[in-house]
Amino acid sequence: MNQTIKSNITSKAQNYCPISTCAEVIADHWSIIVLRDIAICNQRTFRSILANNNERISSGVLAGRLKRLTDIGLLYFKDDPAHLQRKIYCLSPAAIDLVPILIDMSAWALTHTSPSKEPIALPSNMERPQSQYSKELTDRLRSLHLDPSSANAYLT
Repeated sequence: MNQTIKSNITSKAQNYCPISTCAEVIADHWSIIVLRDIAICNQRTFRSILANNNERISSGVLAGRLKRLTDIGLLYFKDDPAHLQRKIYCLSPAAIDLVPILIDMSAWALTHTSPSKEPIALPSNMERPQSQYSKELTDRLRSLHLDPSSANAYLT
């Protein structure tokens, strides 16, 4: 994580609190949605996230969140060899470690909230403390996002 951003995140509290720091990093609604779209929905370019986003994120908000997530070290990007102006967004190791928390947040919401609409279908094999799905997903994400030879794997 960029040191300046890191000190801005932790400087609000009198004493360091890891929960507060985590909340500062992930508490933004749109950042969580962008991470979901990249990790779970495999939308890895600006246009694919914009076109397939369930919550109808605006292009300006998306651009800001992608920059912020890159600046704080949760995302990085590769140039797309097939298109000079397109970036392929990848999860960093820190973001991959965050994905099971996102899955747990989803399970919590399905248990403790009463949605007025039918929820988006998520894998049914999620279980605590870490589901087989979370383990397989993080392994797949490590391969997809951290393996330098997988730049075009987002198309599959």
